[in-house]
Amino acid sequence: MSDFEVYEGSAAWESMDFQTSDWIDVLAPEQRRELVDAASSLPEDDSQWLALKREDLHLPTLSPFLDKVNKGLEEGRGFAVLRGLDLPPAEIDFAYRVNWVLALGLGDVIAQNANGEVIGAVQAVTEADDNGMDTRGYVSNAELRFHCDGGDVASLLCVRQAPEGGSNSLVSMVSIHNAMVRECPDLLATLYRGLHMFMRKEGLLDSKVVPRQPLFFPQKNYLLGWVNLRLMELPYESTKTPMPAEERAALDALEEIAERSEYKLSLKLEPGDMLLTHNFVCMHKRSKFTDDPNKEKARLMLRLWYNLPESRVQAIQPANQRRGYFTQSPYVIRHRDPSSAET
Repeated sequence: MSDFEVYEGSAAWESMDFQTSDWIDVLAPEQRRELVDAASSLPEDDSQWLALKREDLHLPTLSPFLDKVNKGLEEGRGFAVLRGLDLPPAEIDFAYRVNWVLALGLGDVIAQNANGEVIGAVQAVTEADDNGMDTRGYVSNAELRFHCDGGDVASLLCVRQAPEGGSNSLVSMVSIHNAMVRECPDLLATLYRGLHMFMRKEGLLDSKVVPRQPLFFPQKNYLLGWVNLRLMELPYESTKTPMPAEERAALDALEEIAERSEYKLSLKLEPGDMLLTHNFVCMHKRSKFTDDPNKEKARLMLRLWYNLPESRVQAIQPANQRRGYFTQSPYVIRHRDPSSAET
């Protein structure tokens, strides 16, 4: 008999729970109008956006809608897809504006890289077969294996999609945990003990190995978790040291369960879709993609990390880790030339 608890509730979902599209949140016409009006009203100088707050925007119907989305992320299934955002394909600046209005409506935005960037352009600026010690996944076209990002929630706004590949997949960490309780509790115990994690060199920050931390955090009546498969392998690859057998077996079991069709929900975002993923409830991944040779038509997603008001994650995460990527740089909205960004 295992000593680990099996968790129930809406966060313990399986792929068959989403066979229809009624779980996708489509903005109503009035909500779209409010979003477009608010985006158009942002200052011309995007450095001024950082001083704005939700109360500075007129969102009488959109704000309650976003509050409901956040509640579903925090207390429900842990992910959401918003559809119906008005994004003219040739107006990338407007996509940034829409993204920032939604960010202000959803939570407390944090930096996602050492440059202090808050909206990251997810596009292939380097070819990579694998995301190793020197390449962060969002700048390549390689497959990204299951992982969690920074902040409570990661959002991904689709501006342009790849003609081939680039699908996103989600899996409930609660369901994976429950499967491991039933099938391999000894390996689950290894994940509770924790694994080291590799932080890549970026900007002025050197690479380093983060001390061992557990992958699952049981709380009263609910479970939180945080996993990054690739970053949990790199501490050993970086030192050319074999991963301990029990850690290798535990990560392999977790990934094998996550890849099962009964647990993995896959979708391909369309332009104007936004995927929101609670990083302590769900893992996500991306398939490899082939880009359009025309750079003006190449795949482009806008990524943003934010923390939720009154987040349950505060119980397990130190305050100094909740400000996002460790950086001393001033926060900036974006880099004008993503190809010149640090990787």
